[in-house]
Amino acid sequence: MILPNGGGRTGSWLAPSRNPDAKVRLFCLPHAGAGTAGYHAWKRLLPAEIEICPVQIPGRESRLAEPSYTSSESLIEEIALAIADRTDKPYAIFGHSMGALLALDLALRLREHGQPEPAYLFVSGRNATHVPMKHGSIHKLTDEEFLDALAIRYGGLPQEILETPELLEVYLPILRADLTLLETHTYIERTPLACPISAFAGKDDQNVSGMGLTSWGEHTVGSFESVWFEGDHFYLNAASRTSLLGVIANRLRDALQGIPTLNESSGSDAR
Repeated sequence: MILPNGGGRTGSWLAPSRNPDAKVRLFCLPHAGAGTAGYHAWKRLLPAEIEICPVQIPGRESRLAEPSYTSSESLIEEIALAIADRTDKPYAIFGHSMGALLALDLALRLREHGQPEPAYLFVSGRNATHVPMKHGSIHKLTDEEFLDALAIRYGGLPQEILETPELLEVYLPILRADLTLLETHTYIERTPLACPISAFAGKDDQNVSGMGLTSWGEHTVGSFESVWFEGDHFYLNAASRTSLLGVIANRLRDALQGIPTLNESSGSDAR
């Protein structure tokens, strides 16, 4: 069931991941249609000094029975309230694709609530939020047209889902809700953040342009870099994942000290 801003949301917003000895918390926001699963492996691959905190959005995984959000404004408010008490130590935010849009808005909303800014903001797989979308809206298309558009833009759904009507019946409304959230998002210009921002993308991602990626730098008065990895829109789930995590760990180390260095190999354009 999909409601724009419905109630009945009783699940936890953060996947269990307590690490009292961590020096920094990394809140991770998912791409459209995704949950927390992709981030759990990061716990084994990043230094223990970084506590991975995947954000659990309603309408998927353990919160599948809850209504999905179709408004970024209301979703960001709920996430900000849910994690406010976890900003008692340095924290950073990572978001991929839809998660990148949410990540910037979350950092700004936490600041509006009087919380400290993140020590670092990592955005991935998306042009800056103020850059007009390259493609037209698809969330109102028929199911067949919607699936075709997803295949063109993002490579489509896993074959297992496409070949299993029961899975498709569950997954398609989640994706449609997320695309509604993305395509109806209204950009509001605000005072830039002070924290550093790193913007990431796959070199073969047709949804991200060089100008679109570097435009993330307009959202901070701090340092900024754009980094390109081998791969497509989902480079972070493929061979480039290790390089990505190396960059994240090392940027957090530079910002906070006390975090071990990891190997990284990528193309960076920093200021």
